[in-house]
Amino acid sequence: MKIIIWGHYPIHTSTHGYIHDTYFKTFEHLGHDVKWVSNEYTHHLDYTDTVFFVEDSQKSNMPLRKDCKYITHHIDTKYFTDNGIPYENVLKLGNCIRNTVDFEKVEDLCHWDESTRTLYQTWGTDLLPHEIDVDNYEKFDPSKKNINYVGMMYEQGPYWLENFAYYAEKDGKQIELYTQSIEHSDNRRLIRDSYVCPDFRSDWHLQCGYIPCRIQKNISYGRVTGTNSPFIKESFGDYVVFGGTPETLYNNLVQAEKNGSINMREAMQFIKDKHTYVNRVNNILKLL
Repeated sequence: MKIIIWGHYPIHTSTHGYIHDTYFKTFEHLGHDVKWVSNEYTHHLDYTDTVFFVEDSQKSNMPLRKDCKYITHHIDTKYFTDNGIPYENVLKLGNCIRNTVDFEKVEDLCHWDESTRTLYQTWGTDLLPHEIDVDNYEKFDPSKKNINYVGMMYEQGPYWLENFAYYAEKDGKQIELYTQSIEHSDNRRLIRDSYVCPDFRSDWHLQCGYIPCRIQKNISYGRVTGTNSPFIKESFGDYVVFGGTPETLYNNLVQAEKNGSINMREAMQFIKDKHTYVNRVNNILKLL
């Protein structure tokens, strides 16, 4: 299959560039003819019978052709049908959140709404299945000083970060925040080197049940991961630690690490089987 991932190129131009980068890696791994280009019309490319992969902010210069199909993030299908694209040639992607799990289940945290041709699924780890070594989980090292958090802070994020840091500092630990332009390999290194690995959701994410890629990534890297989100805890069960306040999240994470209460080999196998982008791409191709 000929696929063009359109926009957010190169990787560090936007947060969504990391998503496109991993989809590119996965399509290529699965043997497809895939290119990743910037949001500029390139005349030398052959667009015949192409599958375009695109996010709303990058659609402006993308070719609109009746012989092509479109995998879209957050774009109203009317944008395509008004330009002559057949309705069935457009597949919309959305995040699997609390109110999407009532649609037809495709697989774990993946649901299909036939009425709008929307596939709701979570993000995943950037590692391919063969890159996840379930025996290579990181054993807890209480002597580590830094808690490395890779991600953006927004809404109530600073509150969670600062208050979590307060309890960490009482133990002689400190949080280091890395917000962007971090290579995948650096992310893995920072997470594996971290004292503990929390995830902070803001009020809106707590209400809707948003699941960030950090959960699947951290576990696949071999780290016990904690969250303040009840929906994430419900979705990942015994494979994540939960705490509803900064203090309980910190204490529960440290105790889980000390007690070895998370079966990391099993948790990593779960991500390997269910939550890589190979799963995500295969779901897309089934319904495209």
